[in-house]
Amino acid sequence: MPAFERTENNLWQSHPKAQGPFTGLQGGAVAGLMVSELEQMAARLELGHAVSASVEFLRPTQSNPLRTDPEIVRHGRRVSFLSNRVFEADNCTARATVCFVQPADMSEIAAPDPEPCNPEALPILPPRKAVHGQPWMMDNFEVRQAQDGIVWFRYVDEIVDGMMPMARILGPADWTHGLGRPKSPRLADPNVNLNVVISRQPVGDQIGIRPNTIWTPTGIGMGDGELLDSRGPFGRVSMAVALMAFG
Repeated sequence: MPAFERTENNLWQSHPKAQGPFTGLQGGAVAGLMVSELEQMAARLELGHAVSASVEFLRPTQSNPLRTDPEIVRHGRRVSFLSNRVFEADNCTARATVCFVQPADMSEIAAPDPEPCNPEALPILPPRKAVHGQPWMMDNFEVRQAQDGIVWFRYVDEIVDGMMPMARILGPADWTHGLGRPKSPRLADPNVNLNVVISRQPVGDQIGIRPNTIWTPTGIGMGDGELLDSRGPFGRVSMAVALMAFG
């Protein structure tokens, strides 16, 4: 069962596996919901490929009926922008903007050499439990980790039915700052935004992240990571983090 189910046009109900580790829904689930709608709209309008997604988490989104508000910001000949917002009652809890670009023939540019990876050869890690002990967003994935630090995600349940490439990336990408978090001090590290840029469409059903996390004495952190598939790198993810006392 997907993390979100459409109840009416632009109305959604979350299921337990959209939950984050504490209270409220996981940011990657909310981001995936918004961007999935935009990719489906772009496909109908033949706007090309999603090349970037910028998501802002304005406040926690709870497990209540949600409303989305997808719209066209700019419909260009080659470059277009679409945006979406999530509302819980009358409160906007998150918003997303996605840039779409029509491909063009630039065959004189040499394609990067592939850097093949074989995540399927790695063992699946034991499931991680949330603090609340209930189903949560991480239950949507099989997770593997390579010796070089790359963490691989494969969906076993989607965020919404019919997910397209950028929405599929956002679910794993939202974990980047947590994959490389320092072991001490023990702090909560919610990310306030999520930014993904890709140079090509990912291949296969495995999404890898080579994470890097920075925490500072000002209570501000940053997550950054390289995105990979079975052919090698295809993009990057970054987010800002507001550190706070745990518990």
